[in-house]
Amino acid sequence: MDLVVIGLGYVGLPLVREACRAGLSVGGLDRDERVVSALAAGRSHIDDVSAGEVSEMLAQGFRPSADEAILDGARAVVICVPTPLSADGGPDLTAVRGAAETVASRMAPGMLVVLESTTYPGTTDEVVRPILEKSGLVAGADFHLAFSPERIDPGNPVFGVANTPKIVGGLTPSCAQAASALYEKFVERVVRAKGTREAEMAKLLENTY
Repeated sequence: MDLVVIGLGYVGLPLVREACRAGLSVGGLDRDERVVSALAAGRSHIDDVSAGEVSEMLAQGFRPSADEAILDGARAVVICVPTPLSADGGPDLTAVRGAAETVASRMAPGMLVVLESTTYPGTTDEVVRPILEKSGLVAGADFHLAFSPERIDPGNPVFGVANTPKIVGGLTPSCAQAASALYEKFVERVVRAKGTREAEMAKLLENTY
């Protein structure tokens, strides 16, 4: 499978739609069995993706699942899980850590892992990377790791995944190249940041603005 998106919400599902339209083989992993069942039946739970579009995605081979085995053999994994505010006012990374643990258990050499969930600078390198490396593989050497902030504006009829510039920051230049190559398949303009921290900071600045 070319791509598995973890988290099929307002960020992940539009990403799946565009990847399917580009001809990629796409799977989706979500812990909510109700979301998975509805999508498998051609129903959408978010306003930005219609039931008709879900049916098209399924016809194009989209496989929604609650079983982490869908990650086996995936060339790329994009993490789009929620990061609500924690009690101390920072992002709650519980779902991010859980997703990273799941990916680590299914890691394979050459895999690309991209974090899109909104978070603070340093998360990709300091939180996600060590979890993924529990697999015994080394980021930047055995697999690619990058951060690309989600820029979804729910309800916006003009700008979506395909025509909103996509910022990508890789742990290494080769990681950035791998992530850029993925997004360039279905996003009109990809902008490379110096690294993961710069890409994370770009999202923080955008949110502040």
